[in-house]
Amino acid sequence: MTTKVSGGLLPDFESEPFIHWWNAVEEQEECSQERKQQRKEAADEEAREAALQRLYDTIDANLSPHLKAELAAENETARVTPKQKADFANFRATCTKWGMPYLPAMPQAVAIFLAEGDTDTVLRRCKSISVIHRAVGESDPCEDVLVRAIVRQARNEAKVNSNQEKAG
Repeated sequence: MTTKVSGGLLPDFESEPFIHWWNAVEEQEECSQERKQQRKEAADEEAREAALQRLYDTIDANLSPHLKAELAAENETARVTPKQKADFANFRATCTKWGMPYLPAMPQAVAIFLAEGDTDTVLRRCKSISVIHRAVGESDPCEDVLVRAIVRQARNEAKVNSNQEKAG
């Protein structure tokens, strides 16, 4: 049996309010420790990323002078044309209209965009989306089976139209 002292300086350690308060204090302390650990891990990750970026920059700086001609040729083939930028701006507007992300884009968004255009522009518009995604380091949504099927259908329709024009 425990004796309770009331009216003193110390609280009743066995009372329900004190136990509830103490549990809350301990829970806050645990959360605080978790937050400190998360901040430390985030800071460590940021430091690792910064160190890697410095390494990448050093590698680029040391290799670039020896690869000027090759880098120029790569940049020439990978350059985004004004028409591709315009196509992508139209794609972005379509995605915004439908409430879908445009970068990185989902194949369904590309499918909607391509389906809204005419058969003659499907290939060009698809290539524009691919070029922009690759230029910014994103995966190409045009590699998806849904988008490839739309491109295939556009090619088939173009062949049929071409054959009809030749026959007529």
